[in-house]
Parts: sequence; structure tokens; C-alpha cells
Amino acid sequence: MSQLLFKPFRPIVYLFVLINLLCVFLAFFFKAEEINPWVVASANLLLFAISMFSLQQQLKQSKNTNPHAMVRAVMSTVVLKLFVLGSAAIVYLYNAGENKSVNAIFLGMALYIMYTWMEVKLSLKINQNNKDGGN
Repeated sequence: MSQLLFKPFRPIVYLFVLINLLCVFLAFFFKAEEINPWVVASANLLLFAISMFSLQQQLKQSKNTNPHAMVRAVMSTVVLKLFVLGSAAIVYLYNAGENKSVNAIFLGMALYIMYTWMEVKLSLKINQNNKDGGN
């Protein structure tokens, strides 16, 4: 039973682990390019947590007979992810002072695109089973 619950979340977990491993193993390269690996790992953690919440909400809404519920779930979590990551970037830039890593913020934006693409791809796969909206 737990295998069935974990299956839709697998690609997000794999992406999370891969990005964290890259942050650990490429830390010297990141520092040479003036990228703070902790900022990238923090953005990765934020995006992972929101994506897991998002997929859980989409799985719940996929059982709803209203086809608009699934679209609302996808769109609301994409906007939520954008606002949370944008707020975190603003707080980081405000508090970091002279030690800020703008390149790490750009990598965080690239992670946002990757997580959003993965989330939409998985939501289409989830919704593929319910083509007629449950009717």
C-alpha cells in the first residue's frame, strides 16, 4: 500500500536528492563561481516541500468529479511556489548584505522551473487516468 502512495512522488524525490548531491559534491566549483551551495540547497528544500504538498493536493483533487478542481489545484500551487520562493529570495537578499550570492538566486530560479515542469508533467499523468472527469 505504501508503494502505491509513494509512486507519484518518486520523480520529485529523485530530483531533490540529485540537486542536494550536486550541492555537496560540487561545492568547491560553486564557490569558485561565487555560488553559495547552502542557498541552492535551501531553495531546493523549499521547492521540494511545496512540490510534495502540491502533488498531495493534486492527488486529492483528481478524485473530484469537477474537472476545474484539478486545474485550480495545479494553478494555485504554482502561484504559491512562486510567491514563497520570491519571498525567500527577497528576505535572503535583504539579510545577506555584502555576502549575497546572486548566482545562487539564479540557480534557485532554474530549480523553480525544473520543479514546476516536473509538477505539471506529473499532474498530467495523474489526470490522464480521469479523462472524462469521473463521469
